[in-house]
Amino acid sequence: MGEPKPGGAGLSQAAGTGEFDGVRAYRRGDPLKLVVWKKLAKADELVSRDSPQTQQSVLWLDFAQTGGAGVEQRISRLCAWVLQAEPLGLDFGLRLPGAEIAPGSGPAHQRHCLEALALC
Repeated sequence: MGEPKPGGAGLSQAAGTGEFDGVRAYRRGDPLKLVVWKKLAKADELVSRDSPQTQQSVLWLDFAQTGGAGVEQRISRLCAWVLQAEPLGLDFGLRLPGAEIAPGSGPAHQRHCLEALALC
């Protein structure tokens, strides 16, 4: 099974239903029941169904918005949030004073965020 190919996933509106329905590039953690297997078999393209129920929002973990009294308390809170977001499969970005890590997910993204927090 190959990597998802860019540009192949298109979006469409379900005819007459008013409900958004389409496909998008497969993301790690997508349920296998959402994979469009026919598309994979025909075009060797890994895509998932996308609908309002399956769309994920991006979570921003922001140093300025943590509400902690001191720097150490804010960093501690952000570390806890990073550690909670990964097992839940959430896409998240991290905003720190002087740095911003783009949204992502997975163990490598978690490690990158934790390293940034350690250097903060």
